[in-house]
Amino acid sequence: MNKKIKDRLGFMPAMQSKLISAVEFKYDRHLTDVILDTIESNLVDELNTPENHENLKRLRSYLHRRWVDIKPFKKRHLSVIKAIGCCESNHRKYTYRVKGQGKYWSEDGAEGILRVLTCIKNNELEYWLSSEFAGGQLDIGDQEELKGAVRASLRKTHEAHLGIHHGAIESLTAGHSYLNDFSRKINQINI
Repeated sequence: MNKKIKDRLGFMPAMQSKLISAVEFKYDRHLTDVILDTIESNLVDELNTPENHENLKRLRSYLHRRWVDIKPFKKRHLSVIKAIGCCESNHRKYTYRVKGQGKYWSEDGAEGILRVLTCIKNNELEYWLSSEFAGGQLDIGDQEELKGAVRASLRKTHEAHLGIHHGAIESLTAGHSYLNDFSRKINQINI
């Protein structure tokens, strides 16, 4: 909602904070209408453009249409006095594995971690982890085939190593140079 107000009232930044306060903190519809009327009466001279009138009209209709949904959490008379959302809890230990390189959410990863965090908050995680549901059973045709596949995946394959590479630096110039000294020292190490 704050973004919507700032987008629509970009032409009058001084009134943005007053409108946000009236809607979000005071939740006073009459005060909100008074502020919107004040903004409309201030649309004179260079601010008197069809675009500004249209933005104000759209903002007013948005606020009237969504007034019930905008109601602040504390004014909703819920049994919960204070609560935090799933994403605000300490979830790093769970989320690092389901993010791509620990940075980006995949759709499945985000959905999965939200389900886990919601279950933790609702104390339902143990129930869901211990319950069986359709598609949760692994269909194993042959036990020996499964054991063979596990052994094959755990077996370390032998890699051929080439060992130490011997090399020499050759100088194609006659006489004494720093490359000749360096070449002699390298060749002495490899002996």
